[in-house]
Amino acid sequence: MSLNPNAKLYGRKSLLELFDPAQPRDRACLAAFERELDMPWALYRVRRLFLLAEDGRRRPVMRSTERVDLGRPRSLARKLDAVSQHHGVDVEHDPLYGRARAWLRPRGATWPMAEELFATAPARVINKQDAGFEAAWRTVTAGAGTQLPLSD
Repeated sequence: MSLNPNAKLYGRKSLLELFDPAQPRDRACLAAFERELDMPWALYRVRRLFLLAEDGRRRPVMRSTERVDLGRPRSLARKLDAVSQHHGVDVEHDPLYGRARAWLRPRGATWPMAEELFATAPARVINKQDAGFEAAWRTVTAGAGTQLPLSD
């Protein structure tokens, strides 16, 4: 959910939304979840393309996920804040679990469209990119958008 806040996994709710911290049985699960978050985190650049086929039907979403830094959640969030502020990009913060997210290119309302964000999350996601992504990205974005110099 750090990399895609629209992916709830359980219909319109996330797994975390199904737990009630007031219930003892749920508190144990939430405590285990919080212990799992105590690991190295990463800052990711996430891009998605929402494309149309020649007949106008929606194609499967193309994705690119790239790890750009590794560290502790607060440190990575501070780095994202500093660079984003310099470029006039707002950063969303999750005070409960420490996630941070900066939308360089929010999802539009109509297809085709491109989406791009930087987000912090536990360092479990590997770099991956769909075949042909870069060429399609250049075609859809054609010189528009902001670049954050977060990559080394």
